[in-house]
Amino acid sequence: MEIKITKTQNPKEKQTENLGFGKVFTDHMFVMDYERGKGWFNARIVPFENLTLHPAATV
Repeated sequence: MEIKITKTQNPKEKQTENLGFGKVFTDHMFVMDYERGKGWFNARIVPFENLTLHPAATV
């Protein structure tokens, strides 16, 4: 599987103290698309950003 990587233009300073779950985040995130009949495709690592969800998504 090929994974396209897009690096952030504004890297944060690494935090090494006071780490905790849900408190410190990476500069990047992995995302991948899915379509019925096609499966998973378009794997990529992108700068950290908000997620977009369909209004009817069950979360």
